[in-house]
Amino acid sequence: MRILVGTVDMDRNRFFRDLNTELARKTQLNRSSDDFWEMRGEYDVVHLHYPEYLTPTLQQACEGRILTDDLMAEAERRFKFWADRARVVITRHNLLPHRARNDLAWERMYEAFHRYADGVVHFARASLDEFRQRYRRTAFYRGHEPFHVVIPHHNYASLPNDLSGAEARKRLGISSRRAVMLIFGDVRNGAERQLILDTFRRMKVRRKLLLVSRWREKLAKVSWIRLKYWIRDLTRLYYRLHPGYHFGYRFVDEADAQLYLNAADVLFIPRFRVLNSGNVTMGMTFGRVVVGPDSWDVGEVLRETGNPVFDPDHPETAVAAIEEGFRLAREGRIGPANRERALRNWGADRCAAQYVRFFEEVLGRKK
Repeated sequence: MRILVGTVDMDRNRFFRDLNTELARKTQLNRSSDDFWEMRGEYDVVHLHYPEYLTPTLQQACEGRILTDDLMAEAERRFKFWADRARVVITRHNLLPHRARNDLAWERMYEAFHRYADGVVHFARASLDEFRQRYRRTAFYRGHEPFHVVIPHHNYASLPNDLSGAEARKRLGISSRRAVMLIFGDVRNGAERQLILDTFRRMKVRRKLLLVSRWREKLAKVSWIRLKYWIRDLTRLYYRLHPGYHFGYRFVDEADAQLYLNAADVLFIPRFRVLNSGNVTMGMTFGRVVVGPDSWDVGEVLRETGNPVFDPDHPETAVAAIEEGFRLAREGRIGPANRERALRNWGADRCAAQYVRFFEEVLGRKK
């Protein structure tokens, strides 16, 4: 089976690296943005993920430039080309680009992207239900909606994980007596930043510590640039000296992810209306209790596995959810159960085999 993965180089992303590595063991796989855009080669299946990462030009359009009608038309011409020559399968990661959630042009792009799909892979049932509601009036290219399958987000067992919790805390300078709430990855906006601070300050947990791998700073609204950064540096000094905070400000290398995850008691996902989050699977792979929003796939997976959720329409409910998370962490059952489930059911090889079976099923159906 010949597979074209149409995307820019995303090998820094562990999800894509692990999935494509496993798929390459089972198929003839070629990852090429150029082949997709230049309409080159003969393939049985074209596997796509995000329209904004199909090419560098589309990526730039999402990251600040305008998505023009001409560029959208050129993209749709590629969608049709490949739909006429192969089967198109999309893995659905999100509803819209994180940086263009209120952009009508990207809404049209996402609809066009899915219009030509033969199959769609979802990480949980909630995504499938949301898809059918969102695109219920879409005129699909095949004359019917795509075929669907639910395949779990595979685990992060390929990440280094040879440090104990005690050793991780020692390296970070965190006391073994601390109750550690972890925020891992990007804090995307001011609302998420405020949710983290409000939840941490209000939760009633003894010896609590907020550990953040990459804190989102809020620069003072002053005209003098030098003063703006002096205030930033003073704020950093405050958090560095405060015993309840441990903030990082840079991207964390993969080798150091285990420092943060193994040092934590509870991993908090500070999102609101979000379809998926790889941090759910990552936290469970490392045996943490995970707390997040009751939103589509995130809420479905957390509820099914006994991890606490909060109501994203009522952010104040995050306080009770995180307190419940620490109670579960002290009991010591949910974290190990999370890890056992992630390693047993969500291995990249096992999930890739499910992708291959779905590719074969889609190929076996009439266009």
